Amino acid sequence: RRNMKYCGMTDIGRKRNSNQDSYAVYSGDGYFFAVVCDGMGGVHGGNIASGLGVKVFSAVIRNTFGKNPEAGRDSRSLQHILNTAVAEANSALYSRAAGDTELDGMGTTLVAAVICECGAYAVNIGDSRIYCRTESGLFYQISKDHSFVQYLIDKGEITRSQAADHPNRNIILRALGVNETAMCDIFRIESYEMLLLCSDGLTNHIANERINEIISAEYTAAGRPIPIKARVEKLISEANRNGGSDNITAILICRDRPQKRKECENEQV
Repeated sequence: RRNMKYCGMTDIGRKRNSNQDSYAVYSGDGYFFAVVCDGMGGVHGGNIASGLGVKVFSAVIRNTFGKNPEAGRDSRSLQHILNTAVAEANSALYSRAAGDTELDGMGTTLVAAVICECGAYAVNIGDSRIYCRTESGLFYQISKDHSFVQYLIDKGEITRSQAADHPNRNIILRALGVNETAMCDIFRIESYEMLLLCSDGLTNHIANERINEIISAEYTAAGRPIPIKARVEKLISEANRNGGSDNITAILICRDRPQKRKECENEQV
């Protein structure tokens, strides 16, 4: 696990009456994880779904590493842990909804990053996202949206620019808790300087290029350092200024630069 700096924030936005996003960040002995969930399902369902999703997913990760610090010793074992955490979170949500008619159909997206001995991995369900910025300045989306517009993009029926204004852009094709089982995507993160996890309340209002500009701005024009917290605040304030039509959540994770060079020489991720 790297020495890292990180900050997470969530905001209700300008148009919603409640915040149905949830997130958690945890730095343990030999491992680190961050998770964002964006809930859906009526007045209360979204709040419950995202909160329960974060709670159960986080508990599985913490309990697994707490009982066995060597749990993430290789790629196969870590992927098993991630699949188990997703399955248990899905089961908890599905069971909760089945016992309360007011929560019928509730669900949540989930995007998470886990960093431990065997490297860094991301897991994704829905259209919340994880982005990577490399040391060379390359900025790209690691996760792939499980959304209707992404499906249309893959089929070549619309372009990415058309997807931004598509009337069905909020329809997702996978979610945690809506079915008895949930299928997630797992990605190995080969190299990173920064990771950004966020809900679509951010990405619906700020283009990728601008997100990269904000998170990579290390100094002001006067040469003063810009803390990670200030960069996350900037992301949220700009998303609100551009409309704020949804809840906004962002977690920014940065390598601790004083040790970065040595660590990069000794490890792959």
